[in-house]
Amino acid sequence: MKENDAPSPQISLQRVRNRIIEYLEVASSFDSQREYHANAPVSVPNEMINQWEDWVADPTSPLWAPPVISPAERAAIADFHAVWRKVADSTPNHLPPLEQTIELPAWERLRAAAECSLRVFQQRGRLPEDRAI
Repeated sequence: MKENDAPSPQISLQRVRNRIIEYLEVASSFDSQREYHANAPVSVPNEMINQWEDWVADPTSPLWAPPVISPAERAAIADFHAVWRKVADSTPNHLPPLEQTIELPAWERLRAAAECSLRVFQQRGRLPEDRAI
């Protein structure tokens, strides 16, 4: 790929997959959420809700397919999305500060679901962002 060329659809999807892993790393750890909060002037709880939808608007999309997304990873996306949807629908549009949000049972469900999905993605790890696999 030349420097000025747009990445192929597969490379773009590999990059999205890596961003999903990064999201799950933060969502799965209250300590990572606290670190994010310390380093960014944003509402981390709101970011956790909104960022997922940035990367996965439709968990049934045909884009979530091999070779970039394994069948197990596709299932992990769908499983997490179902929990995320319930949490997003059951919490206020503007979530309370992080330490208060962490105390919510729904937030623990989101964290636990992210941890389960992250384990699936960690089996293959991140993919290259400069060449197709």
